[in-house]
Amino acid sequence: MWRFPPAVALLRRSLASSALLPAPRCLMAALLLEERPITHVSSAMTVRYLQRCCAADGDGDEAIEAFNRDCSTTSGNGASDDPACTAYLEKLCRSGNLAGAVRILRHLRDEQIHVDLHTYNMLLQQTAEANNFTLCAKVFRCLLLSKIAPDLTSYMNVAKALQKLDNCELILNFVREILEITHDRDSTVMNRLIFATAKYGHVDKSLTIFEELKKEQSSLDVVTFNTILNGLGKAGRVDQMLHEVKLMEELGHSPDIVTYNTIINCLRRLGRLDLCKRFTGEMLEKGITPDLRTYTALVDSFGRAGLITDALEMFEKMKQSHQPSVYVYRALISDLKKAGQFELAEKFSEEMNSSASDLLRPEDFKQKNKGRRFRKNG
Repeated sequence: MWRFPPAVALLRRSLASSALLPAPRCLMAALLLEERPITHVSSAMTVRYLQRCCAADGDGDEAIEAFNRDCSTTSGNGASDDPACTAYLEKLCRSGNLAGAVRILRHLRDEQIHVDLHTYNMLLQQTAEANNFTLCAKVFRCLLLSKIAPDLTSYMNVAKALQKLDNCELILNFVREILEITHDRDSTVMNRLIFATAKYGHVDKSLTIFEELKKEQSSLDVVTFNTILNGLGKAGRVDQMLHEVKLMEELGHSPDIVTYNTIINCLRRLGRLDLCKRFTGEMLEKGITPDLRTYTALVDSFGRAGLITDALEMFEKMKQSHQPSVYVYRALISDLKKAGQFELAEKFSEEMNSSASDLLRPEDFKQKNKGRRFRKNG
């Protein structure tokens, strides 16, 4: 028969011995957790997560009463003024009372009192820096329910809160909750969450989220795959990347120019020029025209590898549909010199200088249709 830990049993007997000694709700919640048989050894992070769940869901009435008493600035309809609410939440954060701040945020949401994105991001940052994933998740859920669109800062703060969470099931529960909230929207929220998590260097956590999305395929789109492919490629996981490319097509998602650029750029950094050629050919077979980024990556990678013929072939193909950039000229000239092709290097140097005013420069890559300016006719 399973027995209580000695300290818990003693505490339970002590509480039971006096009817005049009511137990705080957070303590009783902790005792209930202790009564569940432990089937596996939880990590320290998991234990702290459960403890914070109890603390965050404990006595919140006192925080709300204090808020109603102290935040007395009201508008004509009796609702608290937004700036006053924000100031009060900031004050709680400075004092370290994050649980109280989050409880009041949820209260404001229930009362249809809205705060701005800056306030949400401030709370996300504070809870993330405190390594309190429980509270951070609650703030993020409130943000999604508020219909205010999270920005990159919001997602990066959530990713930061995830970094020290080492229990996959807790991550999956969070993902399922987000999916439930966003089930009638597009895949933007989950895509950006995967992107932010990978950008923070947590590729495995991104994959954990991605695997959960595979179970509900309606939450997947081309952007989801492109995001995970980029993370895998940067991590050097070529085999996994190629596996996801295959799965992408099996699930009916056709690769686009971003997909191919992501794959080719990752492969060239790893020196897999054979695969670069293969995917370039596949692009052309599917009628997808390589853009300037594709051609620049191929010309530079072939040139650096000493495959001058391939580099020149790609360069000539590029000039048929795209205005070259100063970058690709400089890369090609440098590669030709390294290969001892000084006459060709001089020829392209003169060509670059004679058409300098027409070449794409850094500011052109900030345009909406970057890399797609065509050569002038005649």
